[in-house]
Amino acid sequence: MALSHQALNMSENMAAHQENSVRIKRAISFVIAQIAAQAANYWTIMKASEEDDDEEELFCLIALEKGNTPTRITGYIENVVSNYTSVQFQQHFRVPLDTFEDLLQMIGCMLIGDDNRQGRPMIDPRKQLLSAIWLLSTPDSYRSIGDRFNMAKSSLSASFVRVVTALCRIAHRFIKWPQRAEIEEIKEKFQKLSHIPGVLGAIDGTYIPIKAPQIDPEVYINRKCFYGITLQAICDPSLKFIDCFAGYPSSVSDVRIFRNSDIYAQISGEPQAYFPNGEFLLGDKAYPVLTWLIPPYIDRGNTTEIQRHFNRNLASTRQVIERSFALLKGRFRRLKYLDMNRTDLIPATILASCVLHNMCIDHNDLFIEEYVIEGMNNDNQDAEPINPVHGAVPGENNGHQKRNELAELLYYRV
Repeated sequence: MALSHQALNMSENMAAHQENSVRIKRAISFVIAQIAAQAANYWTIMKASEEDDDEEELFCLIALEKGNTPTRITGYIENVVSNYTSVQFQQHFRVPLDTFEDLLQMIGCMLIGDDNRQGRPMIDPRKQLLSAIWLLSTPDSYRSIGDRFNMAKSSLSASFVRVVTALCRIAHRFIKWPQRAEIEEIKEKFQKLSHIPGVLGAIDGTYIPIKAPQIDPEVYINRKCFYGITLQAICDPSLKFIDCFAGYPSSVSDVRIFRNSDIYAQISGEPQAYFPNGEFLLGDKAYPVLTWLIPPYIDRGNTTEIQRHFNRNLASTRQVIERSFALLKGRFRRLKYLDMNRTDLIPATILASCVLHNMCIDHNDLFIEEYVIEGMNNDNQDAEPINPVHGAVPGENNGHQKRNELAELLYYRV
């Protein structure tokens, strides 16, 4: 009986132990399931946040869940940027320090917004301009830039729009057609490049990649199969833009954009005002032949030696516009992919970058070649069509005659 009683107790103890083990396993499984569910919930929130481009709100949400505050840097401008040398400043912001200071003097008053009306203190114009330049110069996310400058995403976005708007308001002061006194100097510089006399500028278009627009996205897909907006520009030998036109979807041909650009309408109406002594622009094969716009001869297998010689010289001269685009994109790396939700703000952002581009050149930028090389190594966005086709353009016959005269003059020059 004693043995039976002991065995019974042992059996009961084993059963209780097994039951406890089951309970423990169930509890562990429950905890694991809860952790997995919480992780999945965070992942779902994160994915939705990324899709809505709402990184700042997610960052704050996770920080609050952990009992922390956003990891923003305080005093970055006061304690770090203010101690930069001129070289260090440009290494970080990619614009000369004196360019920044001059620009702040010009547009600082335009950056005073109405934040204080909404119960928030006004953001210092210096911080607004620095953060906007950083945004254009780097591919960093809004969240990381906001952390660096201690700004919420909404404040950073509002500041960026103010800066872009201000730059567009002063664009006419920096992107402008050369005056008569400047024209002779420009022609001399171009002639040293290729011996072609009378060149005043080079024209071309380049694609600015963008995210798929919400409205009619297919219209923005170009022949290289990405979404984009075309920047048409004319530059001088120093790589400065003397005219910029942005806004057309990159599926639209160069010649159509050209015919609808402001500069085409203005020159067509009064060519003498723009080319007082018969000067002209150089373009690629996408453009029509005009007295004031000379493209290369299209090689269909029957070009002459004179024509091929002219094409080679024209191509070497036109490199200035390719280098100008490379400099623009090499300096302002955001233009390599403009991830903006508001498509209507993209043309203004491109124009603002062109204004800064010219200002930097005016201030004897020492990093130009570095940015040109960087832009050329990472850019494959030439907007030139493979087989250009365009209808007749008024004055085209005179344009062909002028090109033939230039080709012969260049070939037989002493």
